Amino acid sequence: MAWLMRFQNEQGRFIKMIRIQIVYALPNNAIVIDCDVDEQTNVLQAITKSNILTICKIKLDDHLIGIYGKRCEPTQLVKNGDRIEIYRSLINDPKEIRRRKAAQKNN
Repeated sequence: MAWLMRFQNEQGRFIKMIRIQIVYALPNNAIVIDCDVDEQTNVLQAITKSNILTICKIKLDDHLIGIYGKRCEPTQLVKNGDRIEIYRSLINDPKEIRRRKAAQKNN
């Protein structure tokens, strides 16, 4: 649910605030941070505001990002209810694993 907030440093101006989630999935659990940001916030700003990079000790340069499973650019504006996901690199290619298993079955 979006809501309006008056910033004291901007007299009389109302900013629409939205709620989003930032997620970083680990092998055994996920770090999920709920965050309220203004509607003009982009993905990179939201990730920075959430402090998830420091909490998880990661660098964004090493990861892809997306919203609800679809890759996005750091400059994309977020919308109310968005779930920003920080993707880890795969250790093994799933296709290669399936090929190896199939080859073992045939031998």
